[in-house]
Amino acid sequence: MKQVLHLIPGTMCNEKLWDELLPFLSCEFDFVFLDIPLDKNFDEIADHFKALIGSDVINLVGFFLGGYVATYFASKYPKSIAKLFVISNSPSCLPDNELQQRRSILNYVAQYSYSGISRKKAAGLLDPTNQNDKFIDVILEMESELGEDVFISQYKYTSDRIDLASKISTFEFPTYFFVSDDDPLVNTKWLSELINCNSNVEVIYTSGSGHMLPLEKPRELTKSIAKMMHN
Repeated sequence: MKQVLHLIPGTMCNEKLWDELLPFLSCEFDFVFLDIPLDKNFDEIADHFKALIGSDVINLVGFFLGGYVATYFASKYPKSIAKLFVISNSPSCLPDNELQQRRSILNYVAQYSYSGISRKKAAGLLDPTNQNDKFIDVILEMESELGEDVFISQYKYTSDRIDLASKISTFEFPTYFFVSDDDPLVNTKWLSELINCNSNVEVIYTSGSGHMLPLEKPRELTKSIAKMMHN
C-alpha cells in the first residue's frame, strides 16, 4: 500500500504546481490536494483542514504560502502530523515593507480590478537558468485560473502572520525545509537559527535563487521527500 502525501499549494497556485514533481513520486506515493479555502484566516484554515482529515495522522507538504499554512496547522494540531515538509518558505512574520506593499496592491485591485502578474514578474520567481516559456506559462495559467477572488482572499486573510519558530522548536515529528540558497522570498538566516532549537528539524538547501522549486527542481525534491518518508 502506498503512503499518502497531503499537498498544499502556494499563493495563486493550484494543482498544476505539482505537475513536474508528481511523476517522480507517483510510483511510491498517493496524493491528496488541499486547496487553501477562501476568506479564512490561519486559524480557520487549520480548522477547515482538520475537519477534512478527521482523526487521520498525515504527511503534510506545503509550498510557499502553503508551507506557512502547513506549519501553522502542525502547530495547532501536532497530533495530526506524522511528517512535515515545507518548500520555499520560512514561517515567520512578513516584513513591514511587504505588508505595506500588499495593502497598496489590495487598494489598487479594489479600484481597478486584478489583471495578474506580468511575464517579467513570473520569470523573476525562477532561477535565471529556468526562466523559460514552459515554467512562466504555468505560473501565469495558475494565476488566471484562480482569478481575482482568490488573490484578494489570500492577500487579505493570510498576510498577518506570526513567527512560528517557538512552535517549531517543540515539534516532535520530522520537519524538513527545502529552499534555494539565494531565494529572496526565504529568510535563510531565520532557518539557520531554527535548526539549533530542535533536532527534528532539517533544512535542505539547493543551489540558485529559484522560488518555484516544484517546477524547477523536481528530481531534487523527490529525493528529499523520499528521504524524509523513509527515515
